Amino acid sequence: MSVLSPFMKKLIVLLVVLAGSYLALKKWSPGSAEKISGIFSRGRGDAVASDPEQWLPAPEPVPTPAPKMMEAAPSGSVSATVPAVPRVAVDKTAQVVVLCYHRVEGAAGGSLSIAPDLFERHMQRLRDSGIAVISMQDFLAWRRNEKSIRPRCAIITLDDGYVSAVEVARPILKKFDYPWTYFIYTKYVGTGGKSVTWEQLAALRDEGVEIGCHSVSHINLREQHGKSSEVYNAWLRDEIIGAKELIEKKLATRCAVFAYPEGRYSPKVLEVVKQAGFDAAFTVYGQRVTHGASGDRIGRYAWYSKRPQDMEQGLNFSGPVSASEEESPVAAELAASMMLTQPMHGDVTADPEPLLKANLGSFGNIDEGSVAMRLSGVGPIPFKYDSETKTVQARPPQRLKPGEHTVVVSAKVAGKRVETQWTFRFDPAGGLNATLETFSTNKP
Repeated sequence: MSVLSPFMKKLIVLLVVLAGSYLALKKWSPGSAEKISGIFSRGRGDAVASDPEQWLPAPEPVPTPAPKMMEAAPSGSVSATVPAVPRVAVDKTAQVVVLCYHRVEGAAGGSLSIAPDLFERHMQRLRDSGIAVISMQDFLAWRRNEKSIRPRCAIITLDDGYVSAVEVARPILKKFDYPWTYFIYTKYVGTGGKSVTWEQLAALRDEGVEIGCHSVSHINLREQHGKSSEVYNAWLRDEIIGAKELIEKKLATRCAVFAYPEGRYSPKVLEVVKQAGFDAAFTVYGQRVTHGASGDRIGRYAWYSKRPQDMEQGLNFSGPVSASEEESPVAAELAASMMLTQPMHGDVTADPEPLLKANLGSFGNIDEGSVAMRLSGVGPIPFKYDSETKTVQARPPQRLKPGEHTVVVSAKVAGKRVETQWTFRFDPAGGLNATLETFSTNKP
């Protein structure tokens, strides 16, 4: 047996080491194999590179976990990788009262004005009663099933565009951290005196106040005012759509809500409001607003110094409940009753024993035996009901005293009580259709 020379032993060990390194480097990185191949191709006498890191294998890449696949979006969505919007548990049994104020100036502002300290007490009562004051946008989101609200909520609105809303009401509302909505009619803005300016409205907008539309001129929209049908239709569009567009142009915002001047509307007015694209429209018939209430006739409790009991119902959360869009009315809206009653809501009559009349057709299929008629200051009064025309009528059992009077007509529909009411004024010196201290009389 031949004995290997020391040189051959060293050579064999070197070859084994190099072969092992080759296999290891080949596993680590594709580029390492080429480096080792270069070593084999060079002779033993080849010089070694001066940079030792040149011969180190490239580090093995750290494995990264595969991205977690998102759940597929619903059919028709923009992208299948966008996560679905989480469902919101909306309390559809919640109710909302909408409070309406005009001037916060006290007696000097007329019958639609409220004293600042009383206004503040109203705000305190909401807090003490546990009634949450929410923004208009929260209310609209609740109706769209995008956000839930507390069981009892209130919305604060101020109408017309009096500067007292900015100078007096605003600090009080800020004190309570209450959001609010300001319904303005554009013809009054920036006219001086006690009117708000566009600059002030922009500042309110930046504070988060909702700026709503109250028409151009604050005139009863359901009356043609002697105009031809063609002229009236164009005028009506300008009063509603034109006012909305002007607010949006002046304030660079979206005007989402509308308030009917004097709370009055007609089918034609409703149609134009719908065309304008408002998210909701408001009357002045106080109601507890339900989730499914008709969005184009949402009732509000309006402060009127001669009838403080109206606002009391809102503050006490005790008024009638609004009708659902799918159900028979639980309470007929004021504007509907104004088209179907005599005297009409807000009228002044010189007759001490006027004919009191209402068409109950909007109630639906009523139980005739459940019809009742009441007069403020008197109580139930005798009446006649015509089942064919669905008309109820009566005369006061005694001569009226000068002042305001309210008529309430109720009945049952499918076992549920439905009701409508309207107010007129007896003034021996007045006359029928002389509007009861209309809003315009309080304008400077």
